[in-house]
Amino acid sequence: MGPPHFEPATRNGPLRSPINAMRGYNYFRAEAVVVQMEIRRLSLVVVVIGMLNVLLLSEGCLEEERIALLQIKTSFDYPNGTSSQYYSWGKDANCCNWEGVFCNATTGRVLQIDLLYERLADWYLNATLFLPFQELNSLELSGNNILGCVENEGFERLSKLDNLETLYLSYNKFNNSILASLSALSSLKSLDLSNNRLKGSINIEELDALINLQVVALSGNEIDKFVFLEDSRGFPNLSGIYLNNMTTNGRGIPFSLLQSLEKFPNLRSLALGWNHFDETILAQGD
Repeated sequence: MGPPHFEPATRNGPLRSPINAMRGYNYFRAEAVVVQMEIRRLSLVVVVIGMLNVLLLSEGCLEEERIALLQIKTSFDYPNGTSSQYYSWGKDANCCNWEGVFCNATTGRVLQIDLLYERLADWYLNATLFLPFQELNSLELSGNNILGCVENEGFERLSKLDNLETLYLSYNKFNNSILASLSALSSLKSLDLSNNRLKGSINIEELDALINLQVVALSGNEIDKFVFLEDSRGFPNLSGIYLNNMTTNGRGIPFSLLQSLEKFPNLRSLALGWNHFDETILAQGD
């Protein structure tokens, strides 16, 4: 067999031999492997960063909000709190896991606080305890024997909480003075003041700033009528009113209360259950 035959050189240089071609193939293959390894490394870095973010969130909500929750615990628990809900508060670093606390899964900020039936004795609430919760959307304070708010520390101080849309204050001992304190909460859409100590005439002017209010619950109070000024807006977005069980102490539901409901321009839903309608009311209705 004769010597191996190679193609002659061209003007662009000698043609590549099979060995050189193989070397070039191996070089590009090695480069491809390096690129794939770099992509995998970067993907691993992204996964690790994501896991770190999850771990950081799992360590708890914002420190300032965690501290504020512990201050609320102290306020509600002393001297006559039931402490039933607070057994978990402070034991877990993640305050989003505490009972009655609900957080934004992305930001870790507190969205909702539920504090039901935690106080046994009468007391005055310092509403500024809830100011640190900038994304607070719902606050449940029903059944806590609250007589009112500490002077200059009422609900008007929560006007900075632009996301607060739902406020439950039922089964407390608020009287008509609470209305002025609530007037600054223009972001409210739902307000529950059922079973408190509201009596007589309710001056709507005191709540006229609640332009976003859609539902209000006033059941279980002794309200005689709603009083409107001539230029009152009358809750332009209010569509539902709860007036159940307004006839405690044996009294019949006042016709003046029913008559004043016509001042709510967009009222679509009215609850009047467990009320006593005497013959006089029915006759006036005719």
